Amino acid sequence: MNLGTAITGAIFIAIFMLPFIFMLQGRKKKEKQLLQSISTVANNHHCKISQHELCEEFAIGLDETANHLFFLKKTADQEIAQHVNLAEIKSCKVVKTERSVNSKDVNYKSIKNLDLQFSFLDKKNSDLLFSFYDAEENMELNGEIQTIEKWAKIVNNHLKP
Repeated sequence: MNLGTAITGAIFIAIFMLPFIFMLQGRKKKEKQLLQSISTVANNHHCKISQHELCEEFAIGLDETANHLFFLKKTADQEIAQHVNLAEIKSCKVVKTERSVNSKDVNYKSIKNLDLQFSFLDKKNSDLLFSFYDAEENMELNGEIQTIEKWAKIVNNHLKP
């Protein structure tokens, strides 16, 4: 193989790889911004995130010392920040809302919403929902089911019996 062919091949490989590199850099930048945003929310409540998870549109984090859970969701037009003191929570569960899709040949159910629902010890407080997925905002699920189930388990492990 001559030098010209090797250089041409290297240039084509570089051109092919550039979009993937830029996409990866954009994702890393967005994740860094999400982590910074949720850390700021935690700092405003005198907490520090010790355990967290980042997805494309949301971040969830836990201050294990203060026993507070933080959730931040960013969409194209808004940013929603929520937090809950786990000492005030009786239970946490995953709420999956489904819708039926019926056509002449196919009948199936699809997920409409995925929420993490918190029930308070004090019955005067209404349940709190952290919305992980809404079919009207996103067309497809991208790991939200696994993430919400993982965090429901983490939260329930931090609730006082």
